[in-house]
Amino acid sequence: MYGAQVVLGPLEAVKAKQKSKFAIETELRIALVGKTGVGKSATANTLCGEEFFESGVQAVSLTQICQQKKARILGRDVLIIDTPGIFDTETDPTGVENEIKRCVHIGAPGLHAVLYVMEIGRFRDEDTNAIKAFLRFFEGEMKDRVIVVFTHGDKLQKKGLKLEDHLQKSPMGLQIFLEDCQNRVILFNNEFDKEESYEQINGLLTMIEALKRSNELAYYSDALFMKAEERIQVREREIEFKIQQEYMEKQAEFEKTTKMQLEDQMRKERETELKEMKKEYEKKLEKVRDDIRKQISDKDSTCTIL
Repeated sequence: MYGAQVVLGPLEAVKAKQKSKFAIETELRIALVGKTGVGKSATANTLCGEEFFESGVQAVSLTQICQQKKARILGRDVLIIDTPGIFDTETDPTGVENEIKRCVHIGAPGLHAVLYVMEIGRFRDEDTNAIKAFLRFFEGEMKDRVIVVFTHGDKLQKKGLKLEDHLQKSPMGLQIFLEDCQNRVILFNNEFDKEESYEQINGLLTMIEALKRSNELAYYSDALFMKAEERIQVREREIEFKIQQEYMEKQAEFEKTTKMQLEDQMRKERETELKEMKKEYEKKLEKVRDDIRKQISDKDSTCTIL
């Protein structure tokens, strides 16, 4: 029968979903956390190589909810999650909890690293309290995934100072926190252009890859992440079923219309259209997880997963 050779059957659907699964297994997932104005969004932009996240020096956080960007960075697929500057003890706990949930759902099935962003030379108790407030929401040893990123690296570079030497003079509270994170620190200069940023970006990705290799699990996951992953998988199955049903309906419509056509040229044109439509729906099946993540990070979305 006409159209049989371009059916979006079980095998094609399985292959598309396997591609989606492979993408999730091979990507790096990172979240940037810190107080307002320290350069989280600017660092995220440096990593993805474009001005995607809104950044500035305002006292009020420009990032109101968790946002995400999937980027190809030095040959690696990286999911970057930018969080609002709200993770401190003075923030409404409900607001914090809601954004933690959003971050967890975007980062499911788990995060490979948490980048705690701190401005160099600005060491206060409230800075370390921010990351501790974030970590309190999780079970286990999330701190084993924390990398501290010090921004405004140009301040040290102008003085010819190394980060290690500078940190030796830092407050004891910060030194203790860095020891808890096994002194995983890196200096970032977000004023660099793409070419100048290569070394610092490569250094950070190397640290994240080392975290993957040194831990029994490639990424951090706990009950919170597992529950989020279960919900997302249910949503994925719903969307996948809807996509396949929509394709079958359109295919049936194509076949019904074509049976009424007598000219071979028209048949060939319709078959070509159906093949293109099949490719389009296969891509949709591959991108279900990405689409769900976008819905979660869209404040105007009607997504009901959270």
